[in-house]
Amino acid sequence: IVLASLYTAIPIGIVGNAFSQVWDERERLLLLQQLRQRIARAGYTPKDLANIFYTFDEDGNGQLSFEEFRELLLPMMHISMPDSVAFRVFETFDDDGEGSVNFEEFLMGI
Repeated sequence: IVLASLYTAIPIGIVGNAFSQVWDERERLLLLQQLRQRIARAGYTPKDLANIFYTFDEDGNGQLSFEEFRELLLPMMHISMPDSVAFRVFETFDDDGEGSVNFEEFLMGI
């Protein structure tokens, strides 16, 4: 009976842990979904997204810093969020972890 209880508890613990991780990331996931929906509703093409991206690339280096990325989200997409959540979304786009997002990473993130 004890052994059967342990075998039952392990899957419950795994599911509980997975739920906990998703719950912790809910704001980031909801923001990504909201961003994708707004882009789809607006009918932006990849060319439109490139124009938007490079418009917000203030220093012209082909990369968006966190500050530039945040400016893209707020006024352009009309999405407001705490800086901590915005940074987690930014990290989702920053595939190579170098602290900036190039257009390819931006497009893949969307």
